[in-house]
Amino acid sequence: MILSHGKLVGLVKAQNLIENMPESELTKEGGVAFDLRLGEIYEFAGEGFLGINERKTPDTKLIAKYEESKTSKVVLEPDKYYIVKTLEKVNCPHDLASTIISRSTLYRSGILLLGGLVDPGWNGEMTFGMINKSGQAFTIELGARIANILFHRVDGKTKEYKGVYNGGYAGAENLTGK
Repeated sequence: MILSHGKLVGLVKAQNLIENMPESELTKEGGVAFDLRLGEIYEFAGEGFLGINERKTPDTKLIAKYEESKTSKVVLEPDKYYIVKTLEKVNCPHDLASTIISRSTLYRSGILLLGGLVDPGWNGEMTFGMINKSGQAFTIELGARIANILFHRVDGKTKEYKGVYNGGYAGAENLTGK
């Protein structure tokens, strides 16, 4: 079952479901999702590997970060892959999971946002892949709404996520000591 906007607002206020949520998201009319905003953009700075028992995600290099009351734009080059992070921090309780989908303006512009599942127990900013498939340069402003997050009630007992990316890490270099 997907939770309504009213239920989500209640969870934000009672359980801090999402931190750094703008008031406009809490007071909008209707819907079943919250919008998430672009906070940081990274590009790859190394190679990766995925094996049966080992993995190494590529190192990332921060290329832009949102700053309050400062306009900052980034040009996404055609066919280039980026890692992006939200301004909002999600605190998913044990009885909820969520799904991330792109805002339609992005896919209508040829920009693919690669979101996915957020497990119960996840805490941190959300990170996604983003690639410009339009064939043209595309300018995006930090702080812009890029994704919708839908929350689903989990039916049955589950264990909370305890993986290495809990906390919203964008790349391998952030995991030192984890």
